[in-house]
Amino acid sequence: MSNPITRKYPRCIATISAGFEKGDFLVREEKGQRVYFDFFEEAFNYIAAKGYSRMPKGEEGEWMDLMESVHASVKGGMKYNTGRLLMVLHKPLIPQRGDEYDNGPRYGEEPEMEAAILPMP
Repeated sequence: MSNPITRKYPRCIATISAGFEKGDFLVREEKGQRVYFDFFEEAFNYIAAKGYSRMPKGEEGEWMDLMESVHASVKGGMKYNTGRLLMVLHKPLIPQRGDEYDNGPRYGEEPEMEAAILPMP
């Protein structure tokens, strides 16, 4: 995962996979939620509306390889059909700059000392 920005901040991932009886496409997201769709566009629009965006190709490929390796490591095979992984998406776990409720320093940043009021010893 080569992008230092995405390594600096925590994030959630979601996936879109194909090859299921309930629907042709499956979206897996936070807390194990699974939603089936008949059309890819519906699946993509659903997860995009929740704030997820597609990872850059190289990083997405690394995640796909990792998930394939993890699924293959399960002794006796996976309990459920994992389908064919088509896309990995991500979204930050922290609010973006400009959100009115978050004016503090970002993860890994030093707080601004100019505005800080320190107690007298």
